[in-house]
Amino acid sequence: MLGKQQATIENLSSSGALLVTSHTVEQPIVDTCATVELKLGLESGWLSARTVRVERIEHLTKIAVEFDQMEPALRASIEAAIEGAIAAAARRPVLVVDDHMGRRADLIARLAARGMTPLAPRTPLEAVDLLARSHLHINVALLAPSFGQSSSDLRELFAESFPWVTATDISNDVEATVDAAARAWSTNDVARLATAIA
Repeated sequence: MLGKQQATIENLSSSGALLVTSHTVEQPIVDTCATVELKLGLESGWLSARTVRVERIEHLTKIAVEFDQMEPALRASIEAAIEGAIAAAARRPVLVVDDHMGRRADLIARLAARGMTPLAPRTPLEAVDLLARSHLHINVALLAPSFGQSSSDLRELFAESFPWVTATDISNDVEATVDAAARAWSTNDVARLATAIA
């Protein structure tokens, strides 16, 4: 099905998943079986899955799979991930990395007023700690030069260490930055997963 390639979970239930990959998938065949490693935050497990649908959209391939026999621990992890995604979609956590204290305070207030949950680390270690907490589902970060690093350095660090995070630059137009955060949240994997489940 996917060989040893990686895919992102677009939709998830205890009985199956919709996987999306931008890798070239060589002739995935409906009704074939494969062993899949399912990674949900810090939890992961192997299970057997059967392809039920394959769809190619532009440069993406979407593969719907139905899970076969599943260990109870993995089923519990899937259910916890679903609950976490739904909760995160309601909270919409946004990491705010900005050394400009006045602008950061303005951003925090405006994000909260728009129903998002701003998280503003004061040190690089705190930022990494927050992003590493899979249960927080932080998928959006607003970046300005901070911690002695440029925005591009921070963006590169996030891309390497936290590839699921959509990083957006903070501008002096705070309302436009908040709009960008809201757009980023509406299109990220957690929001899509929560919408598909709801």
